Amino acid sequence: MSKLKQIKVNVTCTDYETIQQQSAKKNVTMAEYIRQKLDITIGTHAPPASSTYFQRADPALLFELNTISKSLNIIASNITKDIEIDSFLLVSIYKQVMSLKC
Repeated sequence: MSKLKQIKVNVTCTDYETIQQQSAKKNVTMAEYIRQKLDITIGTHAPPASSTYFQRADPALLFELNTISKSLNIIASNITKDIEIDSFLLVSIYKQVMSLKC
């Protein structure tokens, strides 16, 4: 059993957005921002999972990476089966990888 306890709080959409924006400005997680605002000084608390604010990835990029990943899985699967790899497939994969190197 974890020694840490969790508190769940409901907030309005406006308050949530404000907390999200303010925590991003300070480059801390929302949980750490709330801890700072509450001025929690009793004992120690868990460090934030990450102090970096991440943005969502571009869906088009994720689609391309997924396509390349599928192609690489096909190659790996064929290599383990000792089957010759189609040169057309290799050229197609090469073109996809090179198109990402803008």
